[in-house]
Amino acid sequence: MLTAAWMVLTAVGGMLPPLGPHGYQAGGPAYHLVGFSVLTVLLARFLQPVRAAAGAWLYGLALEGLQSLVPYRSAEVTDLAVNLVAVVLGLLLVELRRTWRGG
Repeated sequence: MLTAAWMVLTAVGGMLPPLGPHGYQAGGPAYHLVGFSVLTVLLARFLQPVRAAAGAWLYGLALEGLQSLVPYRSAEVTDLAVNLVAVVLGLLLVELRRTWRGG
């Protein structure tokens, strides 16, 4: 339930109109880093970590595709790159949690 809620929150946030001038959204990369690293961790609760990472990144790809259909948003390759960094951070967090729990 928490994972689905996070996915909905991420989708809604990604489809809202940009707040800044000329489509600029202050803190945009930070939103991607938090959103997709947390999504990776949440998905890894019931998927293998690599599958969780792939699912989170593909979800980001789908959201970028949807943004390309909305007049006030656009799909950005840089966003996909930041999502990839976020997914890797999420995997690191999953591994750290596994290590601290002893396996």
